[in-house]
Amino acid sequence: MRKGTDKNLHNVMIGSPLGAYVKEDGGCRFSVSLPKAFDCLLRIYDENGRLLGEKSMKKAKNGIFSTEVERVPASYNFKVDGQIINDPYAAKIKGREKFGKRNGQDETCVVGGCFEADDFSYDLSELILYKLHVRNFTMGVGSGTDHPGTFKGLAEKIPYLKKLGITGLLLMPVYEFDECLPGGELNLWGYGGVNTYFFAPKASYASEPERADEEFAETVRKLHEAGIAVFMEIMFGEGASESLIASCLHHWALNYGVDGFRINDWQISVSCLVTDPYLSNCVFMVTDAEEKLVNLYPGRILRYNDGFMNDMRRYIKGDEGFVPVLYDYMKNRSASSGVRYITDHDGFTLRDLYSYDVKHNEANGENGRDGKVSNYSWNCGEEGETSNRKIQKLRLRMMKNALATLLLSGGVPMILAGDEFGNSQQGNNNTWCQDNETGRVDWNELPKYRELQKFVKELIALRKAHPILKDMRNLSEFDRTGCGMPEVSLHGETPWLIDCQPYNRLAGIYFCGSAGKDEIDDDFYIIYNMHWEKHLFKIPSLHGEDFKVLFSSNKDCKIDEGKAEIPVGPRSVVLLVKAKEGKADGTAKK
Repeated sequence: MRKGTDKNLHNVMIGSPLGAYVKEDGGCRFSVSLPKAFDCLLRIYDENGRLLGEKSMKKAKNGIFSTEVERVPASYNFKVDGQIINDPYAAKIKGREKFGKRNGQDETCVVGGCFEADDFSYDLSELILYKLHVRNFTMGVGSGTDHPGTFKGLAEKIPYLKKLGITGLLLMPVYEFDECLPGGELNLWGYGGVNTYFFAPKASYASEPERADEEFAETVRKLHEAGIAVFMEIMFGEGASESLIASCLHHWALNYGVDGFRINDWQISVSCLVTDPYLSNCVFMVTDAEEKLVNLYPGRILRYNDGFMNDMRRYIKGDEGFVPVLYDYMKNRSASSGVRYITDHDGFTLRDLYSYDVKHNEANGENGRDGKVSNYSWNCGEEGETSNRKIQKLRLRMMKNALATLLLSGGVPMILAGDEFGNSQQGNNNTWCQDNETGRVDWNELPKYRELQKFVKELIALRKAHPILKDMRNLSEFDRTGCGMPEVSLHGETPWLIDCQPYNRLAGIYFCGSAGKDEIDDDFYIIYNMHWEKHLFKIPSLHGEDFKVLFSSNKDCKIDEGKAEIPVGPRSVVLLVKAKEGKADGTAKK
């Protein structure tokens, strides 16, 4: 069972504090309602059904007896005023596995509640998020699914997601919202509006609408079996009470196995959520949170805001003054840095980010007044689609720059569905009402952008394979292990000389694998040249020839033999590796 998971609560009445659940520290808490009882003992057993001991339970004024133990028992029951009873909220009973037989001679020693195994788990440092709209994801042309636009259609895309390297999905609203607005528009995304039922899976997202709850649960189960975590966006309306919000999250976590939520956190205390026993294994993505609270519950609270997106968009397109900002992001890599992304559902897709200077939302019927104004985009020389091969190559390079910056940074990276193969919305940065090919993922673009998809896949695999690249600690600029190099060091064209003047657009970041927390890894050197001219970077190593070019967003990039320097073309990201244990391919043994 994953630490903090309580799969035994799947059948518990929402909001009830009764039953048994595993705590964050690995202990277990038990509660049972016995208002007429005078005395209650918790009895715990080993794997063979032998009684290990009894513990007195404390009775509260409401008639609920409770206690805690340090370890999860193999099974348990209660002794109430001398009579043995089982937990009525137990989701699994041990001792009656064979019809007509007991697992021993003394029934009181072997029949009891036990904890249902939860085989699904995920490591936050391995989390690669992929944000999608269930309907849009498979309704577009070329999706290749038998059940487009549905939960089942999403499940059919699991092999694709696994091959890409995705380990977590963030789902836009999948609860029952009214998409038909009074003015005749369609609220495709599901945010806001009236007549929303937050506890019910959306029937029109199911291949069999009358089985929407079962189909969603089955899809979550299949995603978990594939090693993919499931997170939901739930945006509650004005006036939603904390009680309603908590009960709703209980419902999705306990009855469907959802792993976490992105919520409008101004309506409920985040501290209440992370201390809620029924949400003890859930992650919460919030706009902001106090540093003290984030540090108190490591890995449970992820900040989710546009800070990284806006800053890195501006740096990548060549704005002045963002090299120090890049350095800060590369050093501060902990989970508290939150979810990092270059694109979100609300804004340009990655391809449109480098194809349009301005939004083109005329089809939304609001005279272009809707959607974000500040996109920090760049059309690379021509607005919209172009047949100019030079511009096409530049746009591909810019998309690679953005994805490399995202996947080599810390925190939890998130990719918008379709960005890995150049999905476009034709410059519309607010497709909330576009239930058509504009708002849908166009899978026919995949063959055209196979090179980009391969680049993303290899970057994800690289991040997963190397502890230093997925390290979620804030790295130190000091040599704390005596290996001769800091965990992370910052450079310019000349090693150890950082140019933080506003005009500078060049940066080098050195990650020392020998300074890793637990494992020896390769050394990596990332070079950023967001200038429109070529620059010569010296490598911060006595033997530059020990480094090899692992990838470059600009293909014309190599280290000349015997030289500790490398020419880097304009608007490019280059990753160098110095393999340990005699390897030179970036795959040091772990």
